[in-house]
Amino acid sequence: MDEKGSFDSIFTSGSLQMLKVLLPCLPADKRGGFAIFIRMQELLFTMDQVRQFHGSIPMESSPSGDALFDALLPYCNSSQEEQLRQMKSMLKQMEQIKEAMEMAQMMQELFPEGMNMENMDFSQMMNLFSGRTEDDNR
Repeated sequence: MDEKGSFDSIFTSGSLQMLKVLLPCLPADKRGGFAIFIRMQELLFTMDQVRQFHGSIPMESSPSGDALFDALLPYCNSSQEEQLRQMKSMLKQMEQIKEAMEMAQMMQELFPEGMNMENMDFSQMMNLFSGRTEDDNR
């Protein structure tokens, strides 16, 4: 179900959907008034639903992260789309920084006495991550 479909399934009825299907069949000069009538009926139906459920209308889980950005993209103009893509990229970079900081925190917890990483050669670093010691290499 698409994003709009889940909203419409809660805030519209089958009879309202039928009226929407009939709209293009009307003469062009009658469509505007009929469209307003449909919108008014939708508003009344929505208000009734909200009153009936006292604000606890069941909704599908809301999208988050990339899914949220992807759900918004079809409704953006080109400028908004570029801004949305930049925000998505920035959030991804922030997530990567967060992961790197968590890794640094973990390393600090593993080696609380401190390790001089600057003087370590590449093979020593690889041994650190593989769990092998200097003696295993000999």
